[in-house]
Amino acid sequence: MDLKTLEKHLDASPLLQAHKQYFLDLAQPAVAIHLGKDKGQPLQSRFGGQPMVPPGFTWPEHPDGHYLFVGQINFAELPKGPDRPADLPSSGLLSLFYGFDEDDAIFWRDQDYLKAYYWPDTSGFQEIQAPHCWSTRSWALQFENCIDIPRHEELRQDWPVPFEELYDWFDKLEENGDLPGDYLLGRPSWDSLAYDPTPNQVEHPSQSRWRSLLTVQSHEKLHWCWQDGARLMAFIEDDKLRAKDFSRLQVDCG
Repeated sequence: MDLKTLEKHLDASPLLQAHKQYFLDLAQPAVAIHLGKDKGQPLQSRFGGQPMVPPGFTWPEHPDGHYLFVGQINFAELPKGPDRPADLPSSGLLSLFYGFDEDDAIFWRDQDYLKAYYWPDTSGFQEIQAPHCWSTRSWALQFENCIDIPRHEELRQDWPVPFEELYDWFDKLEENGDLPGDYLLGRPSWDSLAYDPTPNQVEHPSQSRWRSLLTVQSHEKLHWCWQDGARLMAFIEDDKLRAKDFSRLQVDCG
């Protein structure tokens, strides 16, 4: 969905059309992620499979379980053009791993629940096999530049209409694909690090240094089930993103 499409949806609702500018001002650039039908190629953006890594890379270890491979994003594959979010790298490979154990001893708010590695140059990379038995089929990813708006009551304190009037509208936008389920940047799915002591972005926008980096749904084909079928949200600090430093992420699920 782009701004023109959002505007059309707002104009179609007498209730929301009266607050059109409010919703347009909420829009933030994002990149929708779509699961393809094919197996991802070695250096292609994909979820699942085995990661491509530089020589000498060692699979991360978790003291209470295993790190499983989420997937990798080749930033060179993101669509070009004026709608492309400027803060994302133009090239390089980002690989993500998450902590897992069968007894659910690992909590998504634990430090280093999600580990990320970014490499600007992928020359000489090779596929590495997981040291444990947990792996999934590889699924190629496709990307689309879009906009995103907050869709849950907790994300704003100044909704211009009762939020119960918005439930069906947001559900419809998600169902028809106008609002992405898996995406880079944009707005977080559920909260803004509610457990974290950093300032709330709504109350103190000039002080909040965290922003949404990645939101992904639970996917049965990938054996992902984030908090009973919810979504995984990864956050990054603004200055870290601009510096292409993905070494410190915060995570929540909802």
